[in-house]
Amino acid sequence: MNQYSHDAKAPHRLKDRFREETGRAVLAAAEEVFAEQGLHAASMAQIAERAGVAVGTLYNHFKDREALLEALLDQRRIELLDTLDQRQAELAKEPFRRQLEGFLHALFAHFEEHRAFLKIVFLSEYGRWKKGNDMPRLLYQRIDALLKVGHREKLLRADANHSFGVMLLGTLRASFLREQYGAPPMSSSAAVDAVCDFFLRGAGR
Repeated sequence: MNQYSHDAKAPHRLKDRFREETGRAVLAAAEEVFAEQGLHAASMAQIAERAGVAVGTLYNHFKDREALLEALLDQRRIELLDTLDQRQAELAKEPFRRQLEGFLHALFAHFEEHRAFLKIVFLSEYGRWKKGNDMPRLLYQRIDALLKVGHREKLLRADANHSFGVMLLGTLRASFLREQYGAPPMSSSAAVDAVCDFFLRGAGR
């Protein structure tokens, strides 16, 4: 490739990078505004102001507020699943308990990073998000694969009804929303320890 053809592509790369950075700024601003105002009260004008862009810029990329919220939810979903998969790959040769703890730490770290926004999403049960129903299923698939390690190591008793993964998911959700139930706050590290202990004592041999 000669010098001139290389230089000709530079503005396009700059535009792409600018577009990506603007997109990240918009999603970050949208998350903050949705968390502060609620999923139904937040406005495109508020999000645009927080992101430092014109309202028209938002409408160039998102048909309406619902489309922007769906894009945000989808992005957070992708980030979480990628993080969980990477963590599992890193710990693939470790004992089951270490893999379980690593999985839970990665999950709670993501929850903590996006706590205010995700709490609103969980409490609202945002059913119109097209991929929302996929999320529990995709998490269950990963947990189910992880629990197979525990069964191979003979650390878990038989689970003929495939209940352990479902119960673990329910425990995780409840732990994240514990303050909504009136329980005192708990750090992510303490929550991981509590969930691991609760699960392994209940499902262990």
